[in-house]
Amino acid sequence: MSWLNAVHGDARAWLLEPDSVNPGVHLFALRDLLDQPADAAEVVAAQAAVMQYGPVPAILEAQHPDGYWQKPGGGYGKYRGTAWQIILLSELGADPHDERVQRGCEYLLNHTIAANGGFACSNTNNPVPRNVLHCLNGNLLASLIRLGCLDDPRAQQALA
Repeated sequence: MSWLNAVHGDARAWLLEPDSVNPGVHLFALRDLLDQPADAAEVVAAQAAVMQYGPVPAILEAQHPDGYWQKPGGGYGKYRGTAWQIILLSELGADPHDERVQRGCEYLLNHTIAANGGFACSNTNNPVPRNVLHCLNGNLLASLIRLGCLDDPRAQQALA
């Protein structure tokens, strides 16, 4: 079914079609539109598809074994750095329980917290990151919450 036909009728059928290019759409439709629980068989299968097909596995494949993307440190590097990869993983529906996802979150939390507790965009030659950006702080907090880090004391500090 094409998207044009879907918008003129019930779009749910279109949104619920498995899609190996953008498998997160199916996951979000099941979870957010149909309110299926995370442990429902169809949601579990859709979550597995997100981790196997589309952009999420490509992002995770580019991750350094230490948990960062592009280069070590604060990781803001526009669209390719660690901060952006965490944002993308959360928005694409990556599994928060995946070890690689958690390693990325842990790396981010260990390398981007500024002296005031917020998220910094750089730490150039400085042991304490600086240059906190409110938009980055909000985006990273939303992403870390979606990826299961709400209870982490560092995330709580950035929330405060």
